[in-house]
Parts: sequence; structure tokens; C-alpha cells
Amino acid sequence: MTTWKEQLAFAPLEAADRGVEVGRRLRHAIELGVLENGSQLPSESYLASAMGVSTLTLRAALAELRGLGLVETRRGKGGGSFVKANTGDISRMQRQSLEAYSLEDLRDLREYRAFLAGSAAAASANQSHRLSMGRLDHSSAEIRACEHPADAIRADSKFHIELAASSGSVRLTRQEVALQAEVGPLIWADPAGHRAAAADDHARIVAAIKAGDAVRARELAEEHVRRDMNLVIDERMELDGTPPGSPPPVSVDDAVAAIESLAAMFHRTAAASMREVETAVRASIGPGASRDRVDSHIYDAARKAVTIGVPLLYGTGFVADQSLFGESWIAWCYTPAAPESPQRLYIDMDLYDFATAPWRPDDQGDDSPIHTSHAYVDASGTNENIVTFSKRVIIAGEYVGALGADVRISQLQSAFEPLLAPLPPNTSIVDKQGTVIATNTGRFVGGTIKAADHVERRALPAVPWWLCLGGSASTL
Repeated sequence: MTTWKEQLAFAPLEAADRGVEVGRRLRHAIELGVLENGSQLPSESYLASAMGVSTLTLRAALAELRGLGLVETRRGKGGGSFVKANTGDISRMQRQSLEAYSLEDLRDLREYRAFLAGSAAAASANQSHRLSMGRLDHSSAEIRACEHPADAIRADSKFHIELAASSGSVRLTRQEVALQAEVGPLIWADPAGHRAAAADDHARIVAAIKAGDAVRARELAEEHVRRDMNLVIDERMELDGTPPGSPPPVSVDDAVAAIESLAAMFHRTAAASMREVETAVRASIGPGASRDRVDSHIYDAARKAVTIGVPLLYGTGFVADQSLFGESWIAWCYTPAAPESPQRLYIDMDLYDFATAPWRPDDQGDDSPIHTSHAYVDASGTNENIVTFSKRVIIAGEYVGALGADVRISQLQSAFEPLLAPLPPNTSIVDKQGTVIATNTGRFVGGTIKAADHVERRALPAVPWWLCLGGSASTL
């Protein structure tokens, strides 16, 4: 029977690029403190078999870890591969790992972790009468005695894995193990200042599970994980900082003016890209026009428009109404890899419900204004967190389809962040539903500022966005 440590460090890999993933998994296990300084790794043949990779792939990963100073190989009797990591190594590796994540990545991980932890806690509470609470009780308090990052990482991860295991779901437990290996170490840069709060959170979660209160257990687990991940998001934003040689900070008024100008620029760029595509739509749609020729003409215009619009735009194009050729279709160009790599977006129109899409413009009439959606996940299209500008197209009094231009939320954050930096902490830009689309404080990424929150709001020109000067804890 394998231990939870072995399950965490050596579980089979599912990623397609296993050559990269195996080294990453072992590196995170060392950061996690699961593989402790001085401990011997299992044999290469055992590791390769356990992780589902070839011996050659495993050896390449170990060579990479040796190059990073995290593993040393000893020859002769009693030889093998040994973990070689001290607290300084872990801190250094934590920083390097954190730099690889964008704020959008960490926001997404925060919500995913919160969902898993909340689901595990609720499931455990629902079957609390069947659980032996001893292991969960012990792991919840274990973190109080930890003084070093590696110990705190290990104790916190153990609690969350035990919590997942208490749910009775093998799949959920595997997901938690994978998440702990990926982001668990990033939370514990300062265990002395965080361990008491974490232990208190753990104890409250366990108490709710014992009481069989699934709703409360879920709520506490989600809040706990979000607070932990907000620490990581704050730290990630601090890593970017102000680079040496940067111009001196501007005044608040100048910063606000620059933000207003940039918001208007996003709107102008989207409008210009849609005009380019609309010209092609009006020129190509008419009596006798074939579907293929119309599609080709419109897509060429979309490709040109998105190339002009980057880096502000992510994609642009046209969705035709089914009245044109008997079915709805899309001619859309986007840049999934980089601004210089535009390509066509292919989606299954049988699964894409355009009638209820968040970006569908509902305004009637020939002179349809530009509609700006709220932030949403485009699950049936780009699979990105985006805002879409859109506009109806009317030809000879008939509605023929809608133009659109996408902007990723990460693009908004990157563009506005330098302008938000000189403003008060917790300042954010929110959409019409109060969702934060850009901020100068990491933990506010992906949060919400409600209409009832007492913050100074300034409407931004051309778009339904507001600059909120100084948020509050209720946004988290």
C-alpha cells in the first residue's frame, strides 16, 4: 500500500507532454516538502513504471533536477538519487514557479481549488456519520507546530488531501493531489505569519463536517482556499513591481485621465475592426452569392481587422443569421498563440447557442449601436475569459447577423495595470455586472465590487465600465 506522499509525488501522469511534466511533478514534490531533503528516491525503474513514462524520460527529468541542484546521484553501494534541497532552495524555486503563472492563471486556479475543496467538504459532511474523523482531526491541527516552509507545505497539503479523501471520491482526491503538487508550495513563503490562521480555518471546516452541516462546510472550505490563493495572487503581482529606470509616478488625476483614454481606445479599436468586417459583409451578401464565396470574403476581412487590432484585440469576425443560407455560420479570426499568429476559429454551431450568447446585441434598427458584453467564459468558442464588443448588421431592412470583437480579460489587466499602479490600493475597473476586469491589487483579480459597496466610482467613456477607487473586503 502506497503512502499519501508516494501518491502525491509519483502518481501516473496524464499530460500529453510527459517529458516536461515528469520533471515538473518531481520538482513540485521537492518544493512541497513531500520529498524531504536527504531522502532517497525510488529506483529509476520503479519511478518510470509508477509515473507511466519511459526510463529514458525519467532519466532526462532527473538530469534536469540535478542541474537545478535539487537532486544528487551517488554511485556505488548505497547509491541512488537523493533529494538535495534546503529552505533557501525551496524559497528560490517558489519564486521561479510563481513567475511562470499569469494573474489569469492564478485566478482560474483559485476558483478551481475553491470548487474542489468546497465539494469535498460538503460531501464529507453529508456522510460524516460514516467517517472516522481521527485522521482529518489530526491533520487539521498538525500545521500549528510547523516552523519551516517545507513542514508547513507538507502539513497543509496533507490536510487538503485528507479532506478530499474523506469525500469518498477517488477522482476528486486525485485532482486535489495534482493541485497540491502544482500550487501548494506557493502559499507558504511565510509560515510564521500564516500557520495560525490556516490551523483555525482547518479546525472550523472539520467542526462543520462533524456537525453534518454540508452548506457551512462548503462555505468555510471555499473561503479558506480563496484566502490562501489571494496571498499567492498578491505575491505574483508584487513580482512584476516597477522596473528600474521607470518614469516617476504620475498624479492621481493624470492616471485617471490615462485610464479613461485607454478605455476609449479599446472601444475605438473594436469599432474599427468591426467596420472593416462590416464592409466585407455588405459587399459580399446579395442575390446569387454563394455561401463559400461570402464566407471567404468575410474571413479575409476579419483576418486583416484582427491583425490591425492586436495587441488590444484577441479576435474579430461575423456570425451569420440562419436566414442567409438556411443555417447559422461563423467567419472569425483570432490569435490563440500570439498576436502574430492569427488563425480561423472553428466551433460546432450545433452546440453554440447564439440566441442566448452573452455578447449577442439585441438593439433593433439599421443604426445599431455597439454593444459591450460583461466578462464571461466563452465556453463554446475561444474557451477564454473575455469581453466582446458587438453590433447588429441590417441589410435592406433585414437582420443578417452580428459583428464582434473579443478582448481577453488578461489583455485588459495587462494594459490597465501600469495606469492603476499610482492609484490607491484596491482600485479596480469593473464591468456592468461589477466583475473586476483590471486591478492594482492581486487578490481583487476576478472579484466583484457590488453596487452597494461604498467606493468612489467614475464612469469610463464609451464603455459600460467604472473605475472604483479603493475597494473593500466584500469584493473577495
